This record gives sequence, C-alpha cells and structure tokens, in this order.
Amino acid sequence: MPNRRTVTTEPPREDLAARLLAEAEALIRRDGPDGIALRELARACGSSTMAIYTLYGGKPGLMQALYAVGFARLHAYALSAEHRDAPLRWMVRQMLAYRRFALDHTGLYRLMFGGEKRFSPTGRHSRFASLAVPVEDAYPAFAALVDAVGTCLAHHRAKAPDPAEVQDLAFLVWGQMHGLVSLEIAGYADPDDALARYQSAVRFICTHCGADRADLDAELAASN
Repeated sequence: MPNRRTVTTEPPREDLAARLLAEAEALIRRDGPDGIALRELARACGSSTMAIYTLYGGKPGLMQALYAVGFARLHAYALSAEHRDAPLRWMVRQMLAYRRFALDHTGLYRLMFGGEKRFSPTGRHSRFASLAVPVEDAYPAFAALVDAVGTCLAHHRAKAPDPAEVQDLAFLVWGQMHGLVSLEIAGYADPDDALARYQSAVRFICTHCGADRADLDAELAASN
C-alpha cells in the first residue's frame, strides 16, 4: 500500500495576510514593537516564514503594513468623533477619541509614534489613497484634526481663520494629546488622574478657541 503524506495547505493569500497582521498586532500589544519574531508569528498562523516574505517582503514590510493599519484605524476613530453641526462637540470628542485610540491600541500606538524604529514618510500617503482627506498630503487623522480645529475657530470667531494658524494650532493640539497619552501609557501618570488631566488640556485648548466654559463642561460631561 503506497505511503500517504499529509499535505499542509495554507489559507488563501488574502486570509493569510489578514491573519498575519492580526497576530502581529497581538504580539506587539503583548511585547511591544520589538516583540515580533517571524517564526513565532508564522507558527501562530499555521504558516511558514516564507509566506511572510512572499506577502510582505519580510519583517520590515510587515511592520510597515502594521504602521499603515494603525494610522487608518486612528483615522476611523477621528471620523467617529465628527459633528459638523456642533463644532465644540466635534473638537472635544476629536481629542478624546485620540486618547481612546491610544489606550485601546497601545501596541500600534508605540509602533506609530514611539521608539527609534520609525518608518520613512516615503510612500506613506499612497497607502491612504482611498481615504478622502480635507488637507492635501497630510496624515488622514491629522487632516481630520485640522478640519475640526478650523471649524471650531470659525464658529466661535464668526469668520474663517487663517489656514496657517489652523495648521499651527492643530499641530500644537496633536503635540499636547500625544504628550499626555504617551506619559500615561509609559506609567508616568496616575491612572486615577490621567483622564482629569487630559480633560484639563481639552478645556485649555477649547477655551483658547473661544469656547464658553459652561458649554465646554457640558460637552465633557456628555462625553463621559
């Protein structure tokens, strides 16, 4: 009787690519951005390291794909906060959504913004070609923040703000959000105080935009 060998078949290409990304994200959530070992990843997916090279060109390509996933997901959080008919609500929830994304996806957040292993901007925007953003050649999530800042300023000043001012203020807002969230994730902020401190930053920024303190407190209370 002839010997019969068991043939292991890998999932379809698209399914395997998605599973590799999901497992890689789980690994960086557990061990940080440097915690991905290709053999462990392949084993978890019932695949081979060769499949990772075929699909992503190796670890750098895989990490770049995760990097793009992170920014696309951050953009989705930003869009979930959009309230064009209520500019202050939009601004408040935009800022809170950023913190929520960072805490929900700490592994991706560290990959995107922390450590030394950052990725070159070259070709980065092409990965978001399908996303319509209001600011040309910008990170989609940052473009959404620029949009929210500009709308909030226009609403409270009753006139369109200078685009350069909007860009500058949006970048300062991003820096404030990133700094507070990074300190919280790194353990430098007491968990019991972190949200209150973040909300204080939201108050400070929105007040600068012209928001009324009572309206601002009401929006923050409604967002809890």
